[in-house]
Amino acid sequence: MTKQWFDVDKNGLGKQAEEHGKGRLIGELVQNALDEAGVTRIDITLEPVRGRPLVELTVEDDSPEGFRDLTDAYTLFAPSYKRGNPEQRGQFNFGEKLVLSICESAAISTTKGTVLFEPEEGRIAKPRQRRKRGSVFNGIAKMTRDEYAEVCAYLRSLLLPEEVVVTLNGKRLKCRKPLHTFDASLNTMVADEEGVMRPRVRKTKVSVCEALPDEEPSLYEMGLPVVETGDKWHVNIGQKLPLNRDRNNVKPSFLRKVRTLVLNEMNDRLTKEDANEGWVRQASDHPACSEKAITRVLDLRFGKKRAAYDMSDLEANNKWVSKGGTIVHGGMMSKGEWTNAKEAGAIQPAGQLCPTPKPYSDDPDAEPETVVPEDEWTEGMKNIVDYAKFLAKELMDVALNVRVVYAGNNFTACYGSRRLTFNLTVLDPEWFDHGVNEEVDRLLIHEFGHQYCSSHLSDDYYTALCRLGARLKRVALEEPESLREFTTAAAKVTEHLEEQVAAMCA
Repeated sequence: MTKQWFDVDKNGLGKQAEEHGKGRLIGELVQNALDEAGVTRIDITLEPVRGRPLVELTVEDDSPEGFRDLTDAYTLFAPSYKRGNPEQRGQFNFGEKLVLSICESAAISTTKGTVLFEPEEGRIAKPRQRRKRGSVFNGIAKMTRDEYAEVCAYLRSLLLPEEVVVTLNGKRLKCRKPLHTFDASLNTMVADEEGVMRPRVRKTKVSVCEALPDEEPSLYEMGLPVVETGDKWHVNIGQKLPLNRDRNNVKPSFLRKVRTLVLNEMNDRLTKEDANEGWVRQASDHPACSEKAITRVLDLRFGKKRAAYDMSDLEANNKWVSKGGTIVHGGMMSKGEWTNAKEAGAIQPAGQLCPTPKPYSDDPDAEPETVVPEDEWTEGMKNIVDYAKFLAKELMDVALNVRVVYAGNNFTACYGSRRLTFNLTVLDPEWFDHGVNEEVDRLLIHEFGHQYCSSHLSDDYYTALCRLGARLKRVALEEPESLREFTTAAAKVTEHLEEQVAAMCA
């Protein structure tokens, strides 16, 4: 016979058990009962002992078979049939032992016999004292009145199956109908042929439940809370979780995956406030975040009329805001969120949604421009060009270079680097023949404003237009003859055109 290698210090185990929380310990007993085949009822009784920080605890179930092996009642880490079934909670034969460690006395009675745990005599096995059905745990457990309230709250937070009646002090604990249930492939732990727990990816049911006002949303393992998440809902996984040794947490990567699955399934129930919560941001960053989910999150955070800040078209950013849109800057989303948003087509640069004229674009796909040689300019064009050069010198002290082109239809005229370009694709050639008028002055002042500021929406640009308008008035007052020359030239152009038309009609 192999001699015993280890002893277990009950008081030391009890101190570790205290760290789990008394509710979690009682939950281990409920968990074991739920794992038994054919169970339909579990009754929990907690009766405070008057004048002492103790409770009389009873957990009874009606499983037809009860314990498969009576030694499971007192053997730590014995091989368990539950280890091979990912849809059963237990795997370490640990639950009852943790509860026993905080008890002054206890008894476990099942279909295979009874075991008494006495403070003076120790463990006493009575294999002939058997139950016909189910198992019952009785104990006098250490528990203050505050801990008693916490245990009751914990038991009421369990997400229990509808087919099993679970009572606490004679009152049935409520079953909660999930808001949504879906299938998902998640990591779990399953024993191999040698009984060693191995990680495995397996399809399971995931249920999302409302958290009551006094509850902290948590991650659940088959109905029992494991770790508080602070998310919007309780999330119940229908198989063993890949837990740490203390069975009170999961790896951050696993929680992130679960959060992403929940976001994909529940994004239509999010509010604007939810969209900025940490768990949503984390899920939105995950590669598995769906197109629908990232779009919904961006709708809530930035509104449906949004655009990415565009370094290649700075004016488009301001123009987009002036139209009631929102500009999303780089630091407002993580790298993963940007990747998911772009792949989903959920956000586009401002320059694509609200482009501004780019007559000098280096884009190889841009429509090429055709420059009209000066010897092909009409008299009307020459007159307007001369007028533009005159005003540039008078208003800005700029020696202006002027071009006339056929380009894309996205601009009428454009000014930059002391050069003014007229676009005949938009400006009909006859526009020049009407001579110097308010329309010409309006266009020139608009373009000359860019000598001082590139953005149409800037205060600097507005100030520049005001200054140019005031200077034009000064020129009109101080140099009326100069302006009259351009008006006379325009009249001659008009007279010449009328003569041509008359000749054609003769």
